[in-house]
Amino acid sequence: MRLLLPWPALLALTSFISTGSSCVKNEYPGPGDSTACAPCSKLLVRFPLTPSQLSTTAAADGENILANLIDGSTGTRWSGQGDPQHVTVKLDSVRAVGQVRIAFHTSGSATRTSSFEIAISEDSTNWTTVVATRNSAPNITTLQDFSFAPTCTRFIRITGHGNSQSNWNSWTELEIWGCGKSTNPEGAIDLTGDWETGDASQWDDGWSGKDSAAQFAIVTSPKRQGNYAAKFTVRPGDRVCKNSNCTSGERMEVNRWNYVRETVGDEYYYGWSTLFPEDWQQPEGWAIFMQWHAHTPISPPIAFGVKDNNVRVEFSSGDIGEWWPAEYQQNHTIAQLNKGKWHDFIVRIRFKPDNTGLLEVWHRLEGQAEFTRALSLPNVPTLQWSNETEDVSENYRIPYTRTDLGAGYTSGLYVKHGLYRGIDSTKTSSLYQDNWHRGTSFNAIRATFQ
Repeated sequence: MRLLLPWPALLALTSFISTGSSCVKNEYPGPGDSTACAPCSKLLVRFPLTPSQLSTTAAADGENILANLIDGSTGTRWSGQGDPQHVTVKLDSVRAVGQVRIAFHTSGSATRTSSFEIAISEDSTNWTTVVATRNSAPNITTLQDFSFAPTCTRFIRITGHGNSQSNWNSWTELEIWGCGKSTNPEGAIDLTGDWETGDASQWDDGWSGKDSAAQFAIVTSPKRQGNYAAKFTVRPGDRVCKNSNCTSGERMEVNRWNYVRETVGDEYYYGWSTLFPEDWQQPEGWAIFMQWHAHTPISPPIAFGVKDNNVRVEFSSGDIGEWWPAEYQQNHTIAQLNKGKWHDFIVRIRFKPDNTGLLEVWHRLEGQAEFTRALSLPNVPTLQWSNETEDVSENYRIPYTRTDLGAGYTSGLYVKHGLYRGIDSTKTSSLYQDNWHRGTSFNAIRATFQ
């Protein structure tokens, strides 16, 4: 199957590794926590940020607001006039921070550079400069890395001194990176989409569907656990169109947008439950119920689907230029369909566009006490890559070099969950989803299941 160019997604870069000395405090300390720093040698975590964690001294500039700095798009920006002007980030707790990444708006000028400096503080009063005043590199609109010795801090202040053409400070994206080794051996949950809010508000980009009132419902039965589950329905003709372009299939899915998305080098665990009811009928062609989608014009690099009475993982990953539509185009069976029973999934993915990627799947059918490892693929691409510029959407290209193929671009991913199927002129398909989470360990995800 082939999808049209997807809509929102992300821009991010690969994980940074530091060999310098560093520290990390308690993963979740409260204000004033005096937990001592401990050794930490790797910067592996991009700290999630929300708009409420950003503040600025600059006057508002129309639509160029602070939230644009963390929306995953270099097509939007924050702008503040004056020398100096500050943007301050307040982390959720004291963390060992060792890198700030900024993408700069160039106003269409290849030679325009921006002047700035970076300081950190544990109390927002006493500041230490970690990146002295410098200029951004010209001819670059993607994220630029600014690293320093990892230091325990809670506040990061970026001070802008205008640009080479004016005293405006305009930045399109901002990321904070630091030590990611948790003091909690059980890991943590960092995203929740379990419907326990009683609505779809956890899925903040809304629906991809033709008629959400008819195709989506929060239900109290059937449910896997908690109080609520979600029902997704796709009918003949339920294609989604935007700007005269329509999806190749029929769908009703929810999307995540304002979150730290999956990108090169990330590794996460996921868990959720899916029920195919007794009256489920296999639609024509294909059906997807969970997918990680890229900014490319083809099928997602990883998706969970159902076909021929089997639940399976479907790949369209690796090189999408030389081996169109994808270098690794494989389907791997997880379990039989077993209509009328909940399927529980735990999935581990290391996101890489070459054979250093990894995917593992554990499965449990309703009535079984424990999960069984159903699939282990330690050397597979889990992202898409191309050295053909047009294969990756311009606003979301991530520079990447595959040692076997040279330099090109990859794309990070965003999550879509629900039901997406091939066009079927006769059948109406419904299924149920529950208990979706993303976390940092198997144990953290396993604990979300009863």
